[in-house]
Amino acid sequence: MWRQLSGVLGAGVLLAGLVPAGTAAAAGLAWKECKPGAIEQCATLKVPLNWAKPSGPTTTVFVVRVPARDQAHRRGALVFNPGGPGGAGGSIFEAGLADSFLGQLRDTYDLVSFDPRGTGASSQLNCGPVLRPGVPVFPKSKAQYDAMVASSRKTGEQCLKQHGDLMRNLDTRTVARDIDAIRGALGERKLSFFGLSYGSFLGTIYAQMFPQRVDRMVIDGIIDHSQGSTRFMLEEARSMESEFNAFIDWCASDAACALHGQDVGALWDQTVAKADKTPLTGPNGPITGDVMRMALPALLPKIELFGSDWTALAGAIDAATKGDGSGFAASYIGNLESAYAAVSCMDLPGELKGYADARARMALAKAVAPRVGAAVEGWVMAAACSGWPIPPSNPWQRTPVHGVPPILIAASSNDPSTPVSAARGLARQIDNSHLFIAQAHGHTAYLNSDCARTAITAYFLNGTLPAKNACR
Repeated sequence: MWRQLSGVLGAGVLLAGLVPAGTAAAAGLAWKECKPGAIEQCATLKVPLNWAKPSGPTTTVFVVRVPARDQAHRRGALVFNPGGPGGAGGSIFEAGLADSFLGQLRDTYDLVSFDPRGTGASSQLNCGPVLRPGVPVFPKSKAQYDAMVASSRKTGEQCLKQHGDLMRNLDTRTVARDIDAIRGALGERKLSFFGLSYGSFLGTIYAQMFPQRVDRMVIDGIIDHSQGSTRFMLEEARSMESEFNAFIDWCASDAACALHGQDVGALWDQTVAKADKTPLTGPNGPITGDVMRMALPALLPKIELFGSDWTALAGAIDAATKGDGSGFAASYIGNLESAYAAVSCMDLPGELKGYADARARMALAKAVAPRVGAAVEGWVMAAACSGWPIPPSNPWQRTPVHGVPPILIAASSNDPSTPVSAARGLARQIDNSHLFIAQAHGHTAYLNSDCARTAITAYFLNGTLPAKNACR
């Protein structure tokens, strides 16, 4: 859910009651220019490593603020999270990209983002790939399944060895407490929040834990934590298949597709099958068929705001037919973003019960998505967590939210990464929520629809809620 955006930028429930709301143990932020003369201001916030022990060891969170242009009329701070797990929003803002995301809001809000613990310039986790190259990711036997589990366990144990307690305190509830610490350090009674993709789950958890601290909130590209690991994967597979078919139709109708005039579906199948037997060349090692498959969740979702469309996927397939697999280097296989796996295993675990269960799930995925199958993030998480040495802290369950102002739940009608069905499901769990679906292809409404950006901006500025189907 973060890889798409990071590639574009060049950079995928029990209420916790241990620390009462509002007791964020953090001093004020000492701001300084991120770079000489920059409008971006950087600071580091110390927070408890374990919020259950607020006086114990600390860790650091990197925070960046872009002050509102009109300080006399500012209505507060707007905290932005770009997704993940593991999206380093502070580093994005430090690079000068706050205006690229939220420029229309900077007259009114101080724009704030942060690198969640374990990522970017915060206390960082770095202990090996999410999925190791050469290890089966779609096991065809119990021996292959055991190898996948052993690889997952190895990565998790390496993380524990290198990072110990940080590894045990990366879950979404902990990061929600960090956000409230940021709010307190900013001196804000309430904050507004905008979360994309995984950021929608982070926002939901924050609203559940701190409803009295929410001003205006938009969550876009929704994770519905009530779905469970199997349905989560299957809904994504169904949406990915639909979007791959849309990609095929685009290639048939648009000469901008490098595969225009060819049978794109058959070409994909043939090229992947050949790579299964003879890997293609790649910038960091051989590109197998599975590497190609596991690049689809990063390459297929469009990000219109940053000019990321289907031409890159078409070009990658075209080059692959000639033996060059470099276009698939964005694969989840070999992805070094350790925090992605660590947080997923805490909050979005695969819950595999053995090889028979894995085989059955892959068969179900193939049934609903004959071409894509299980090559989706839901399976990335299941495989990456199959032998994880730490039990999940927040297993799959409903996330009811009460006592908040209207929360705007946005979705793209054709989102391969976070299907619109999840937005509908979450809307039933948040009191006073408002569902808004934009007619668009791509991951999230805001990043793929001018109309959606206008509607979301109006909500943040004026509190105006758009009609459910305002962006047809």
